[in-house]
Amino acid sequence: MKPEVSIIIVNYNTGSLLYNCLKSIESNTDIGYEVLVADNCSSDDSVARCEEFWADSRFHLIRLADNLGFSKANNIAASKASGRIFHFLNPDTELAGGITEDYREALMHDEAVYVNPLVNRDGSLENDRMPLPLLRDILLWNMGSPKARYWYKGASVIVSSDNFHKAGGWCEDYFLFAEDLDLFYEFWKHRIPVRETGTRIFHLGGGSTSSVWESLDREVMVQKANRIFFRRHFSHAQYMLSKLYFLFHNLFRHPSRVPFYIRAWRLSAK
Repeated sequence: MKPEVSIIIVNYNTGSLLYNCLKSIESNTDIGYEVLVADNCSSDDSVARCEEFWADSRFHLIRLADNLGFSKANNIAASKASGRIFHFLNPDTELAGGITEDYREALMHDEAVYVNPLVNRDGSLENDRMPLPLLRDILLWNMGSPKARYWYKGASVIVSSDNFHKAGGWCEDYFLFAEDLDLFYEFWKHRIPVRETGTRIFHLGGGSTSSVWESLDREVMVQKANRIFFRRHFSHAQYMLSKLYFLFHNLFRHPSRVPFYIRAWRLSAK
């Protein structure tokens, strides 16, 4: 029988995290589902650890010949998915009880996109909505205006297949970082509402990147992705206004980090 939910995971060298994620899906999902894991040519044993799942017809491994990045790998998996609802899920997460109710809500009210609160290792919550990095939205956000547009981290995004394709899928201009910002901006452009669920998902964080890049290299990648976002959707003047705002913000809040951010910004232009 055709599954109602397609859970899509992009994996790259996540060690035991992928196994724990798949185990949590198996243990907590009580609805017709399939899992598609797009592996970005991992060089560790993360895929081999999950051998028991590949024997289960609900779990599908898509081996990619190269590391194609987060967006392209997600889109490849989505093109092979058959569920009405797609759940894009990071491999460094673990599902908990209640996720089936989220799926049923998304199936019943598939006009909206759903995001989950994320629980960090220390028990703190993340994935609060954030304003789009435009001066307009930042100022409206700080004034508490409902007109401020916002976005969420893409570690857990539940969206109907129709709305995912309506928004154009994950933009493949990004290799990593800001692809979730871009996707939520497309949801705004297409007037697709975004709702928060009450089901928490455990987020162990940094499974694919924390051991790959030093902090400066990572920040350069973030800055490059930010440049792509503005180049796709806004003017250079709006980009510079945004950079000036964050420069002054950091001068007051994190002055010791300002030389680091300036260096990363300059390197991102190369």
